Amino acid sequence: MASELSETQICDRVFAWTAGGDTIQTSYGTNCVGVLGADAVLVIDPLISPAFARQVQAAVRRRTNAPVRFVAFTHHHTDHTWGASVFAGESATIVAHRACRERMAEEHPAILESRQRQPELADLVAETVLVLPQVTYDQALVLHLGDLELELWHPGWAHTPGDTFLFLPDQRVAVCGDLVFEGYHYNYEDASVRGVRQGLRALEALDADVFVPGHGAAGGPDLLSHQAAYHDAVERIVAAGVEAGRDDALIAADIHAQFPDYGLGVVVPSAVAKFKAHRANAQSK
Repeated sequence: MASELSETQICDRVFAWTAGGDTIQTSYGTNCVGVLGADAVLVIDPLISPAFARQVQAAVRRRTNAPVRFVAFTHHHTDHTWGASVFAGESATIVAHRACRERMAEEHPAILESRQRQPELADLVAETVLVLPQVTYDQALVLHLGDLELELWHPGWAHTPGDTFLFLPDQRVAVCGDLVFEGYHYNYEDASVRGVRQGLRALEALDADVFVPGHGAAGGPDLLSHQAAYHDAVERIVAAGVEAGRDDALIAADIHAQFPDYGLGVVVPSAVAKFKAHRANAQSK
């Protein structure tokens, strides 16, 4: 059974839902965001399973009778995408960057098959149906929900090759996806070291007052500076560890020590691997 989602009102017609926590059974604490237009609803990142998505569906119904016409993925990771079949079943159009669709098509069938073989994940994936985006874009796209306009932007390869962030100019709200983690360790598994900073610069250029991260609580522009400081600190810690001859486990422990209250510690090894590879590549040139 899926954990209960908590709801946060971001502004008049924008809401966020999350199970919190940092385990796969809570969708790693991913935020799902709903934008309630006058005659249509957009759901952004419908979490990791149909069970969670049905909770989002019920929450939307409590707020509006307008149908969910669109689902947007901020990137291809399963904690943001596997609930989509619930809304596809209502004829919602799924939108994402072209590379997001490509990665989903390439990676998700094997991931699902692997999880189906794990008894501890059987309930989580029992109803999962893989659904690919039907509409893709390369640089930018605008969606209209009646009286609401949303901009979708691709900042280049940042957290993943197919990142999207969304901007509601009238509401001055940015939905960041995993360009921003607040209070959670950053997952660098598919990231570009230069690109993650480029993604933050793209968000900084927006005329936004509120930023909704992929994981963690929404806030103001300080979320962007927090994320930039995290990237800088991790890069320094890895560099110092390599110089001192420390092994990967000890470097990871140093990162944990620097951010003792952060969730999603399972991804810290990805930080060590990514920054070590980036450092080695830079030194080889």
